[in-house]
Amino acid sequence: MAKTFIIPACAISVTALITAQAAWAQTENDQNDDAQSYVGEIVVTAQKREQRLQDVPIAITALTGDTVASMGVETTDDLSVAVPAVSWQRSYNGSPFIRGVGKPIVTAGNESSVGIFVDGVLQVSPLMTNFALNNVERIEVLKGPQGTLFGRNSNGGVISITTRDPSHDPAIEASVGYANYDTFDAKFYGSTGLTDTLAANISLAYYNQADGWGTNVTTGDDTYREKTADARAKLQWQPSDDTSLTFIGEYHYMRSQSNAYSPMPGTLAQDGSTSAGFYNLTGDFETFVRTRVAAGSLIARHDMGWAELVSISAYTRVRTIWPYDSDGSPSFLLQGPIWERADSFTQELQLVSPDTGPVKWVAGLYYMFFDARFDPIALYGENVGGAKVEVFGATKANSYAAFGEATWEFLPDTHLTLGGRMTFDHRSVNGHVDVNDAPGDIGYQSKNFREPTWRVTLDHSFSPDFMIYGTASTGYNSGQFNTGNAFAPAVDPEKLTAFEAGFKSQFLNRRVQFNASAFTYDYRDLQVTIIEDAVTLQTNAAKARIKGFEAETNIVPAPGLILNAALAYTDAKYTDYASAQFYEALPGGGYTTTVGDATGNRLASAPKWSLSASARYEIATPIGSFTPAITYSHRSKYYWDSQNSVVEPAHDVVNASLTYTSSDERWSLRIWGKNLTDEKMHAWTIQRPELFGSTPAAPKTYGATVSVKM
Repeated sequence: MAKTFIIPACAISVTALITAQAAWAQTENDQNDDAQSYVGEIVVTAQKREQRLQDVPIAITALTGDTVASMGVETTDDLSVAVPAVSWQRSYNGSPFIRGVGKPIVTAGNESSVGIFVDGVLQVSPLMTNFALNNVERIEVLKGPQGTLFGRNSNGGVISITTRDPSHDPAIEASVGYANYDTFDAKFYGSTGLTDTLAANISLAYYNQADGWGTNVTTGDDTYREKTADARAKLQWQPSDDTSLTFIGEYHYMRSQSNAYSPMPGTLAQDGSTSAGFYNLTGDFETFVRTRVAAGSLIARHDMGWAELVSISAYTRVRTIWPYDSDGSPSFLLQGPIWERADSFTQELQLVSPDTGPVKWVAGLYYMFFDARFDPIALYGENVGGAKVEVFGATKANSYAAFGEATWEFLPDTHLTLGGRMTFDHRSVNGHVDVNDAPGDIGYQSKNFREPTWRVTLDHSFSPDFMIYGTASTGYNSGQFNTGNAFAPAVDPEKLTAFEAGFKSQFLNRRVQFNASAFTYDYRDLQVTIIEDAVTLQTNAAKARIKGFEAETNIVPAPGLILNAALAYTDAKYTDYASAQFYEALPGGGYTTTVGDATGNRLASAPKWSLSASARYEIATPIGSFTPAITYSHRSKYYWDSQNSVVEPAHDVVNASLTYTSSDERWSLRIWGKNLTDEKMHAWTIQRPELFGSTPAAPKTYGATVSVKM
């Protein structure tokens, strides 16, 4: 308990010291660029058009590329440090939660409750969502259901990432870093004009953590090593002022042990074994995940005067293998390699009205196809009678949607927004289970789902610096099949109705920005995880209620000094879940499953209190600038399961850095540290009859990075 208060006190002390330094240097710094003296404006595209963040009547956290770097946010799962409303479960794929809405992705073809978009392209497969945040221009976290303009399974919210467009001015940026655990990373960005109308850029990132955080006590191998490589290129052609075409090609590679786990401390696995240390493993089967993603997209824009036509076409190919020790123990109980693949194509057409006139509108059509497969899940061990069991499954989806939204200024500075979307989904599944190469019966099912979603918002601006808004909206997560069991019934769609009110404000000559909102959700037919015949499946819970509030502030008390803070309170409980899957520990180890009543229990990955605070101060000197930065994040305890038996204790994370930038801004040196208090936290947990397993998040890491610009 004392630790929780010591860390904020340290952060406050550092902030006070920086503020004192700022006051001492204020006279000199006042001669600097006036842009450092107030909260900078961030332009977002949350409503499919460029708008000031403060003019959008949606609860949004927007982070610039500089903010992301200073807070130590380097990968998508780091977003939970910067945005209190976001939680991220990282295993062989990424499972984000916003305000308690989300779900672990457990079977091929499952779709997240939080939509993740990169340059307007939906990341259809959750296998794609753990990646480096390289070449980022802006990240927007839209909270609450986005069932109209984004739509696709965005009942929890949207994480929208925008990368930099090519510039005709030649530019090169490169960095090389080294950190503990023998970690090497390198990044490169280059952009140039090729002709008067053609420009291109390329972004490369490489990361290699050669030493593990611990040891597998059974095999003697290092644990939790990781290697990633990311490449992204844009080619932009602008034949006229009214028309542009942008082609984007990308490739991502990851090999990590983010899916490896061992028994949680204080528990017994099926064979009676227990934890061998927080960062150690006990399994006898090499466990890792290796994912390759190749994707291409084409974004076309043409201004017709009365509206802008936008077309976004994208194709993605994902291939993953994840050898898996399901029992996480030294015994040969249940293990095997899993091959998973996903192919998807999306096409979106938008018509966006001009920004002039009392009515602004957006209309569009959306199509999505994907094919996801287990090819196969291979299971070996005593729990399947020593046989070789292979589970084959394939699920396909065709989704069609039409959407529109209009904002009417019916009184001066008062707007009414009405939006709607109609979604039609056709899904199918087929599969079979082979035992010792003997083909099993083939199962096949298909089903249609359809759902209207809508949004109504009323907002009023008392001045350019103060706006209030209220909104009612709905979200929808399509019905799905369990690819690991083609005979299991379809999972019903999730549905969410939200009511929210808030305000956005700036004052003291834009030195202070303060936004806040309160919300309540009616959440129905939640898609939840169970274990059946050794395979992880999804089914439905009945109802949940989520309510809470959030507040964010950005302060510039002196030129060059930036203070940020955000607070989130989330009260998320099941209001009707009488048939939950519970677990009872067996005397010799392992668990048996029972049916229990989870009504009144808290939803998973929904801490009641979350807080982040950061300070950054650029100190100018004759030899260059020095920029110290510190970020503090706190989360109260939360649960990993609907039974509320697996608890993640409250934890605090402190990241800090000191950056020196040369006077000509051509090169810089950054010394950094993450999780400086060495908190022991989990990135993922799993509950199975074989064990309650856990995967650790990163321990304390620190290093240095040298960057150059040309």
